[in-house]
Amino acid sequence: MVYQFKVTSTEVSDFRLVIEVDGIHTFAELNDCIQESCGFNPDQLASFFIRGVHCGKQIEISQLDTGFNELNSLCMTRTPIQSIINKKDQKMLYVFDFFNDRLFYVELTQILMGKTRLEPFVTDKNGNAPSQLLEDEVMGQDSEVKKKEEECTDYGDLDDYNEIFGEIEDLTGGV
Repeated sequence: MVYQFKVTSTEVSDFRLVIEVDGIHTFAELNDCIQESCGFNPDQLASFFIRGVHCGKQIEISQLDTGFNELNSLCMTRTPIQSIINKKDQKMLYVFDFFNDRLFYVELTQILMGKTRLEPFVTDKNGNAPSQLLEDEVMGQDSEVKKKEEECTDYGDLDDYNEIFGEIEDLTGGV
């Protein structure tokens, strides 16, 4: 059985991924597929969050392995997708920047019965993903601002200071 997920972002309105994964694949494999297709650094921490059935508590499926598979805190590498996701239109949050609460919305759009996938696969990609870390985005804007400042403060080539301003003695009155 193959699950088809749509991944979207509120930061970049035209960004969309459609990913197909087999139900036996783990959330770690889905995570790797998302990160690779967005060009993200796999060393950064990420988690999936799903609203749970038990008392409405949220379930976190994290990259961190605490050694326990508790009811509301699971490990990506040990959690198959089919063990949690079971109905069409089920939604998850994929947090990829914990420090700035930045995330993707992930929605199960189809369950394809009788079909299998050897590995997760991006079937459709539209637009560019936001940068993985907000500070990278800000740093990119800073470099653009610095370039504009440099353009405004470029006085040309000042190799011959004396030619432009004269001798220092002329400016100081020979003092």
